[in-house]
Amino acid sequence: MVNSQEILLNAIRQSYQQSLVQYKKPKVISVALSGGCDSMVLLHALNELRNEFNFKLNAIHIHHGISSNADKWLSFCATECKKINVVFKTKKIDIQSEKSLGIEGAARKLRYKALDELREETLTSAHHQNDQAETLFLQLIRGSGLKGLASMPHYHEGRDTWKPLLNVNRKTIKEYAKSNNVLFIDDESNLDIHYDRNFLRHEIFPVLTKRFPHLVKTLTRSVEHIAEGLNLTETVAKEDAKSFFSDDLSRLSLTMIKELPKDRIINLIRWWLNKNNILMPTKKIIDSLYEQIIKIKKDNSLLIKVSEEINVRAFQDELWLVKSERFLSPYEIIWRGEDKILLPDQSQLIFRSEKGAGFSLEKLGVTALRIQNRLGGEKFKPNLNQPSRTLKYLLQKSKIPPWQREKIPLIFSEDTLVAVPNFGVHHEFVADEDKIGLTIEWVNYESKI
Repeated sequence: MVNSQEILLNAIRQSYQQSLVQYKKPKVISVALSGGCDSMVLLHALNELRNEFNFKLNAIHIHHGISSNADKWLSFCATECKKINVVFKTKKIDIQSEKSLGIEGAARKLRYKALDELREETLTSAHHQNDQAETLFLQLIRGSGLKGLASMPHYHEGRDTWKPLLNVNRKTIKEYAKSNNVLFIDDESNLDIHYDRNFLRHEIFPVLTKRFPHLVKTLTRSVEHIAEGLNLTETVAKEDAKSFFSDDLSRLSLTMIKELPKDRIINLIRWWLNKNNILMPTKKIIDSLYEQIIKIKKDNSLLIKVSEEINVRAFQDELWLVKSERFLSPYEIIWRGEDKILLPDQSQLIFRSEKGAGFSLEKLGVTALRIQNRLGGEKFKPNLNQPSRTLKYLLQKSKIPPWQREKIPLIFSEDTLVAVPNFGVHHEFVADEDKIGLTIEWVNYESKI
């Protein structure tokens, strides 16, 4: 009969070969170590396998400061790591700094941040089969889509995180701990059914398991099927993306409306948002976005808020991801020869001297320029053979998106508008072909993801 140690070690070996090796063979693995049974068993098992896999092992313990026993847990983890000659790292976090997220949310956000700061190469955690089943249940309750229902992958390439125990149940982990004399601590918060996961674990799953003994195993099998479906939709989206995206994935062509059915358009939009690290909006928002883009007549009429900071807007038959606009107070900045100037909205002006390009300081007869934002009513004449026009009119005819036009900085010499970065130069001051001119690039970070 196969014992718990063989089951668990073989599960890690299989996960390593099937989920990790195809991406990379890590030289260092960092264990997220809480001190509880699951993470202490994972640490013990990886220590058993580190020579076989030829990697270095270290452990990271995050001190949340929530429990009165937190100091003892830190000391315990440090001692146990020393016993097996594993490098130990720790960091204290202050959840009050993110109290608006609640205790759970703040602890999760700050823990992940601290783990990323201390990790070396691949980060591994002790999430197991029961955790996977509970996660699926929680995602169903929240009405999640495929990505949420696919729950936790064994390996996440983008984050370089590995969960090798997802095919191992809690019972096997406890048996492993007992047979190998693995010491661990009990976190009293794990019994608090105020937390949703604990409520499922202690109140709901025991009842369901009595009726359906193989509940955890079948739920995790469902997760695998859902993950396969997710992979298929992502494969379709990647193929569609070749025809409808800008190279940097910041813009999505509206020609897709004529060439793709509704489900693939929505799938492509979801993939696009995910690739730009935007938290997936509700189905209601996605449906509203779809309805508006298929009826779109005028580019600047589209403005859909898809997150706290990001809007989807349209311009020149493309969808753009744009950071929410903030009110910008009037400003004046004097340029005295700097290479770069940071503007109040965190955008930047970059100044370069180039032969036969930009405008001539010699023709202006000045060495200092005034930089200010648009106030309205400005006139500009970039072309000799055209009359002076309002800047508003000229920008409307340009390829500059409307949400950038209002924020674009202007370059003055006294009362003369000399240059509009990324747009043009007053015709009287254009640098001669054989002379050095000054070019100014506006890097507008606020409109980029």
